[in-house]
Amino acid sequence: MAGFFVMVALVGAYILYRMYRYEREEDEVVGATTPSYTATHDDVKIADETRDLVIETLKEMGCDYEEVNESRIDFVYQGERFLVEAKNDCYFINVYDLWWYDLSTYCEVEEFAAMQKAINEVNAHASCTVLYTVNQETERIGMHTRKNMLFIRQIPDLKGYLTSVLDDFFKVQRAVLTEIEKCKVREEQK
Repeated sequence: MAGFFVMVALVGAYILYRMYRYEREEDEVVGATTPSYTATHDDVKIADETRDLVIETLKEMGCDYEEVNESRIDFVYQGERFLVEAKNDCYFINVYDLWWYDLSTYCEVEEFAAMQKAINEVNAHASCTVLYTVNQETERIGMHTRKNMLFIRQIPDLKGYLTSVLDDFFKVQRAVLTEIEKCKVREEQK
């Protein structure tokens, strides 16, 4: 019986040793393929200048802009007014196209349903997010588009990057308006 316990102890020790060795080898492989990342002063500088980088890029694009506060920048691109939320301590920015379509809060139920269906359809396929809000004071329902995006100096051609995102806003608008019209036509055919 003592021989059995010795054998179990040896097998158990061998299994534990193999598990330990496997984990060490795995750590070495992962360490060799995954670069270690240590924040440096330059990294902090990149985050500290995100808002400034947005302004620099807007100037390069020839956009009129207004610094509303420490995080909000309004600007005009292709005749449309946009809003950027950019903070100097964050790598990401939020871009908004506000109130590009609106309805009365007293609109027909079918018209409101068409708007909701269009938003859902486009959101399933678009890179920007379409949403709506209700302004109780003006009794209007407004449609907006939003995009959260990385905005750092390491992105090549920031001007082209931002331009392509802004162009997507216009594509999304057209897609939503087309879907609304399709819904109206289907409703009329019933």
